Amino acid sequence: MADTPISHPAEDGDEATLLLDHLDQVAERAESVVSVDATTLGGDPLTEMTATVAGCHDFGKATTWFQEYVTGDRDSSKRTNHSLFGAYLGYYVLDQLGYDSEDCLAAFVALAKHHGCLPDVEKYVEKVSHFDKTSEASNERQRTVIDQVGDIDDHRRAFALSFVADVTNGNGSWDEFVERIENGDEDDSLFKMVNDHVSMFALGSNRSAPSEEFYDLLLQLWSGLILADKTVAAGIEGDDLDASEPDTRTLSEYVTDLGGDTDEDTQAAALDTLRNEARVDVLDGVEQFRDSDTSIATLTLPTGMGKTLTGLSAALALRNEGERVIYALPFTSVIDQVADELTDVFDTDARDDLLTIHHHLADTVTEIDDPDVDPDKHARLAEMVAESWRSGMTLTTFVQLFESLVGPSNTQSMKLPALYDSVIVLDEPQALPMKWWKLVRRIATLLMEEYDATVVAMTATQPAADAGNTASQALFDDAFELIDNVDRYFDHFERVEYEVHDSALAFDDIDETVDYETASRTILDETSDTESVLAVCNTIDSATELTAAIEEREAVVDVGRCLGLELGDGRANVEDLVERVETTLGPDERALVHLSTRLRPRDRLALVEATKRLTERDVPLVAVSTQLIEAGVDISFDRVYRDIAPIDSVVQAAGRCNRSFERDRGTVTIWWLAPPAGTTKTPAQAVYDSEGVSTISLTARTLDAIGANDGTVAERMMTREAVQHYYGLVADRNPGSPQFVEWVDEANADELGALSLIGRRESVDVVVCRTDADRDLVDAMGTALAEYDHDTFGDLRDEAKEITVSLPIYSRDSTEAETVQQLEPLDDTDLRVLKHPESKTYFDETNGLAVEGPSVDDRFL
Repeated sequence: MADTPISHPAEDGDEATLLLDHLDQVAERAESVVSVDATTLGGDPLTEMTATVAGCHDFGKATTWFQEYVTGDRDSSKRTNHSLFGAYLGYYVLDQLGYDSEDCLAAFVALAKHHGCLPDVEKYVEKVSHFDKTSEASNERQRTVIDQVGDIDDHRRAFALSFVADVTNGNGSWDEFVERIENGDEDDSLFKMVNDHVSMFALGSNRSAPSEEFYDLLLQLWSGLILADKTVAAGIEGDDLDASEPDTRTLSEYVTDLGGDTDEDTQAAALDTLRNEARVDVLDGVEQFRDSDTSIATLTLPTGMGKTLTGLSAALALRNEGERVIYALPFTSVIDQVADELTDVFDTDARDDLLTIHHHLADTVTEIDDPDVDPDKHARLAEMVAESWRSGMTLTTFVQLFESLVGPSNTQSMKLPALYDSVIVLDEPQALPMKWWKLVRRIATLLMEEYDATVVAMTATQPAADAGNTASQALFDDAFELIDNVDRYFDHFERVEYEVHDSALAFDDIDETVDYETASRTILDETSDTESVLAVCNTIDSATELTAAIEEREAVVDVGRCLGLELGDGRANVEDLVERVETTLGPDERALVHLSTRLRPRDRLALVEATKRLTERDVPLVAVSTQLIEAGVDISFDRVYRDIAPIDSVVQAAGRCNRSFERDRGTVTIWWLAPPAGTTKTPAQAVYDSEGVSTISLTARTLDAIGANDGTVAERMMTREAVQHYYGLVADRNPGSPQFVEWVDEANADELGALSLIGRRESVDVVVCRTDADRDLVDAMGTALAEYDHDTFGDLRDEAKEITVSLPIYSRDSTEAETVQQLEPLDDTDLRVLKHPESKTYFDETNGLAVEGPSVDDRFL
């Protein structure tokens, strides 16, 4: 056996990686990805501690068992597992270097779990450090560490002596480490020291130590180590983790050119002027914000004011050289429109180190070298870098951002070092589930204090707790408003008036709800055949029933069916689709479009763009949609109907009405739709009363408080007074689970990792084939699986995300579960395939993936 241990075997003609070289490289990389301003709980530079920890992480690979495993001469076993060995060595080294005891414990857990997920710290450390004298089987992991230390002492003693002397700067020794490990359950052993440490801290809500920042430090250590270890092992160069600088001038020039073709003395020109004034105000506010004593800002502007580009302008103005911008949205259904805008502004394909787009349906890659040299390896590395958010700008979702900060998986953790010194834009943060609000505040504190990040919360419906104090937030405390005079812009926006239906004011009486036949008749009777109309529903089955009711009452041209005729080789040309709809329309007909997440993402995007163009051409149209149309979708309708919802959702829906002052005044009707057939709860109750706080009752109380029963409600009354009153009621209920915050303070990562912004319902991905090209793609995926070509399958799977629908499974006997069972599985994967969707049993051109029988919980989140 070679005297010098290796960490990774020879591959692709390269020599094996020497263990000491790997440890040095990971230490250097770990030090580089942590902020130079970050400190440990004991006040030491975190860069130095992280480098020390990383330098110890794989030392357990020096055992004869691992060396035989890495060269293919032995199978993996408990003795080849090296993480816990590294944890004890790292703890000893840091203790000898004089680090604070909390820092040593955080390093112990980070090292022990650098190949896994973070645990409940108290339970885990107790389990791997306590010697049970009544049950030797309980001591198995501890005995394995003792055996591993003895093996290295027997076979690589000189290597170990030199290593420990160097890493402790002569303050410790390998012999002392061996003695304190081999003493096992003796009082002076490392096992006893670690066990006493965690017992002394008595992790829990009544503890005096460790500090509440313990988990914050653990996240930083663990994520920095994982990013460094994985990227070094993969052969990714340090330069590949650097970001390109987004050019503020490029964005400014783009914004300036937007209004270049607008005729003067028009409402559109006035709106462009107002948008430019708002952008100037925001940039002035940025300068004042820099001098404030807070790191969180709010940006409050009416819908239709171009908040996306204005917020991005603020972010670029706030960032310093080398710092990143993270732009997070609540919904995947609207992220593509923002992505299109950013790729257009910065002339990028979002596959470079300038812009990354990351959500579960995106093809998330950052190209780092020539993909033609080794396509499979390039694909793996490009995905790893992209999912680590190393680009100058990352466009992502709240799920990716907050779940990665709260209880990340091993892979999710790799993005956390990118958050150092970043500017994080939260677009529509009020969409976060109220149960998470306390936790989000806690995480925002972590971001600002530990990562030195700046947060900008951007919305038209800012959750202020006190109507008289804009610095008091129901979601974020002590925020700085970037707009000096918010009311000035809302005063200019009287684009709509609200009509509140009697049903919305009688929310406690289900007999007052509006059935779907009545709703369809009302929509068609109240709107002329030259108007565009949007009806927003709270659930998919509600939208489906309303769509069907409208289609039964009036001659319509179904845009979804027209799309089916335009698919061709797999992707419809939107302009051709629009022309087909226009030429098909008879003199007394309207276009009808249905939008929900049961549609394939590719089809949904085409329908949204077609709807936008049809409304711009004044084609009479009725759109029925779930909430997916409320945020980030730049479409303007003449009339909007909204099933009762939280006030912020109502205002967001109204933002799709007369958006750019196309007419003198638009009308937004708020009503309460009845339960769809086969259900007992109304969609509003199913969606908004499910977490213990009836936000719908707060909406009804707010409408009553502003005098909505007296007739119509002015837009400013709704967007300012109603919003403030509503969030005052919300704040009175102190929303958010204190248990979630306790789990952070107690470093209970097991519980945190089980949390989900959208609920941990089981779901099944269904690839819906509508063309020969789609079927060819699925066949290629099957071939790749049959040939065990998993890299090719992964690439094809990413390509298929555009035609994949995620179907939630609410229970094993649900109609969704029954539908999935009837669909063809793709080999032994979790994917299901609908290859020939001719039958409406499983697919409908209007509504997308069909499920026989509605589910009241079926909603868009």
